[in-house]
Amino acid sequence: MSQRYDVVIIGGGPTGSTAAHLLARAGARALLIEREVFPRFHVGESLLPANLALFDTLDVHPQGVAHVRKSGAEFYDELTDRNGTYLFADSLGGLPDHAYHVERSVFDLSLLEAASRAGAEVHQGERVTEVDIERGPTVRTNKGSYEARYVFDASGLDSFFAHANGTRQKLDSFGLGAVFQHFTDLGPTVADEIAAAGNIKLIFVEDGWLWAIPLGFGRLSVGFVTRRRGIKRDWLQQAVQGSKEMRRVLAGARAEGVARTLASFSFQNLRSYGPRWCCIGDAACFLDPVFSSGVHLGMVDASRSVEALLPALASDSEHEPELMAGHVKEMKRGYGVFATLINAIYQRRLLPDLFFAREQSPILRQGMTSILAGDVWREDNVFLDMLWRSKLRYDVS
Repeated sequence: MSQRYDVVIIGGGPTGSTAAHLLARAGARALLIEREVFPRFHVGESLLPANLALFDTLDVHPQGVAHVRKSGAEFYDELTDRNGTYLFADSLGGLPDHAYHVERSVFDLSLLEAASRAGAEVHQGERVTEVDIERGPTVRTNKGSYEARYVFDASGLDSFFAHANGTRQKLDSFGLGAVFQHFTDLGPTVADEIAAAGNIKLIFVEDGWLWAIPLGFGRLSVGFVTRRRGIKRDWLQQAVQGSKEMRRVLAGARAEGVARTLASFSFQNLRSYGPRWCCIGDAACFLDPVFSSGVHLGMVDASRSVEALLPALASDSEHEPELMAGHVKEMKRGYGVFATLINAIYQRRLLPDLFFAREQSPILRQGMTSILAGDVWREDNVFLDMLWRSKLRYDVS
């Protein structure tokens, strides 16, 4: 016999955990189903200041030795030998002056445990195999069957509904794959420098970009994102060796384990909601991670979708086909702002003219810094308005 819930959430990452937490706190009977058993490794370790208010709401604080305070971002264009640093403290205001780089295995587990403490039922090591919307909906797994009034797909890059509905569209003009690895035993001078700055390093190279994210215990997450197809492990070492800054940072460092690869990302879900279901976070849209927007947009998406759903559950109107239309439209603007900035980066239209300009308009620099901090919905950002009205605009369907 199937068990009955108000909402079933597919996926236990930051998006799914946030949705389950907020639903349970509001009194809804929420079931979260996660195919893996936490803690588990995950990439995407750099967060944004706009995350922090929601962390307070969830009473989850990414502090401690596993995490590192993040002050901003350092950008390097090695094709022109220029660089620039953007600190969150120099934004338009209204946000904290910092964020965190986190060990995702530790951070994601803390979010999942917080959802459980809030009253959500959490199943780990259980894989969803089918969702029958017409009957309930009914969610079937390799271990059981569950009836729900509503279903959130927070399955991330697995994008359960997008694959089932054939609505997953690649964004071919962005990065198509990544290869990444953790490093330790950094040189003492470099280790001190990185720890003191607390910045993510983003290094633009000929066919993509590299990241370097400081983690706890003096470690460094390093990755290479490229638009080349058929991602291979040895591409990371090749990219590192081809970068003057990365060679300097990793001189004498020791790699932990083997490099990992992630292919077939940068996509949008052309149909992200319907009667009694909605895709949230990366399951709705996954953008090239150059600006670390994924966790922020996913958690905001979860929070706002729960706000839209709760009144419908109370009034028995969760079946309305357009219930999430307004929310999804608003989220698409947020995704679109980041997508437009990513588009400008890949077309190399902003790198020489703005990111590394010797003399910058203070108001434009502040506005760009606010976007880098995750503040993509404010209406008084001159840079955002300029970007949004430009030929570089990249709408997310």
